[in-house]
Amino acid sequence: MKKLLTVLAFVLMLALSVSAFAACGGDAENSSSADDASVDENKITISWYQGSKLLKEETIDKGGKATTWTPEAEENKTFDGWYAEASLTTPFDFETALEADTDIFAKFKSDEYVADENSYYLIGAGAGDMGKANWDHANAAANLTMTKEDVANANVYSITITMYAGDMFQICYGGSWDGQVGIGFVDGAEYCDGVNFYDNNEYKADDKKVAQVKNAEGNVVFIGSDEYNKGYETWNVKLAEGMDGKYKITYTTYPAAKDYNKITFELVEKLDAMTVTHDMHFIGTMNEWATTYEEGQLALKASDDKSTWSGIITITEEMYADWTETDEANPLGVKCAALKIFNSVNSGYYSPDGNNIFLTAGTYAFKYTVDGDKVEYQALDYYLVGTFVDAEGKAVNYAVKEGVTPKMTVADGVATGTLVATDVTAMGDYSWIKDQGKPGVFAIKPVYGCELGIEKWYSDDANNGDNFYVAAGTYTVSVNLESGAVTITPAE
Repeated sequence: MKKLLTVLAFVLMLALSVSAFAACGGDAENSSSADDASVDENKITISWYQGSKLLKEETIDKGGKATTWTPEAEENKTFDGWYAEASLTTPFDFETALEADTDIFAKFKSDEYVADENSYYLIGAGAGDMGKANWDHANAAANLTMTKEDVANANVYSITITMYAGDMFQICYGGSWDGQVGIGFVDGAEYCDGVNFYDNNEYKADDKKVAQVKNAEGNVVFIGSDEYNKGYETWNVKLAEGMDGKYKITYTTYPAAKDYNKITFELVEKLDAMTVTHDMHFIGTMNEWATTYEEGQLALKASDDKSTWSGIITITEEMYADWTETDEANPLGVKCAALKIFNSVNSGYYSPDGNNIFLTAGTYAFKYTVDGDKVEYQALDYYLVGTFVDAEGKAVNYAVKEGVTPKMTVADGVATGTLVATDVTAMGDYSWIKDQGKPGVFAIKPVYGCELGIEKWYSDDANNGDNFYVAAGTYTVSVNLESGAVTITPAE
């Protein structure tokens, strides 16, 4: 009997063990299913941080947007916005649809007051009040010093100025570029798509080469561009087109935490745009960078529609400056002249890349295009121009064009070139040669110039300054540069 009880007890224990094992196996399977169900692939987690401290977590639908909130600040600190990374460099975009788990970081600024003893002023250039500075610290400090307002426990500086489209400013102190601040400190500044007004290239926002500031209505008020491959904190603040007016510029500073310094602006009065916006001149070592001109002095001439300005300048060794030889931006590496194009209306300086243009002795043609503030220049040389036709069969009417108009060589005071003349009188552009009974089928003039402009024409003085006319054939054309006499002979 005792043995039977022992066997029964063993069987009972074995049954319980099997039952328990089955139960465990069943629970594990059910638990795994439950875990799988808890992982919702359509949900993501947003983690809100202050430094490495987790403030809170929340779960939202994938593709949804984060909703901003204001965390509790520590003593003597104020919440200053949410950022996309722990370095607190890029503000978080709450309009972005989130597709994965996301971390967002809080920025706080210290409220501890430290008095600012600096005297700030606006420096820049323009047709409005910024013309009083013209990038000179002494002028800026004398005419555009900001007033420190009587605000308890705060450093608030302000000034009201008249600005027209294209006017530019930065904020400086102490008579130097130390501490200069620009568009990166303007409240609401952001990188954007656009054209850099220094190199005239178009960029995307991710390139961080162009910036803008919009007003409450969403209109762009200020723009900035990268000039020296620096962060946009120091870029010039340039007034956008159509935003002419009187503006109150306010600068709030925090000497103990300068990253929190901020520029704000207020439109005090809307003004009409200026009717005269450009008066272009050469400026540089040839006139010791003087910004005032007598009528016609070093001037460029506007096209009829005022969309372009063109001019020719001759550089001599007397215009060279010693400092140009050691200037890091000088691609020539030798002593030479340095210049830019200067707009005496708004005190703007222009060149192809924002740097000085360095030139050795010679004569150069310049062209400034208003759209994009584009500057081009070329050295002049001797060419044959006239009734030429390019490879596409289009007329090249008395203009220099590479590969079409022959270039002449100069030796011993004589410019010489080879001309291949064809009959062009059948072309509508040149039928006037036959219609007017001219003595040939091809018309030419030697010139001293380039594609951007021609300074001197060599005409047929024996025929009241007319063109030279030749029959079809190949010719050698020579110009005595001292007398201006032109000789045309059939080529051997």
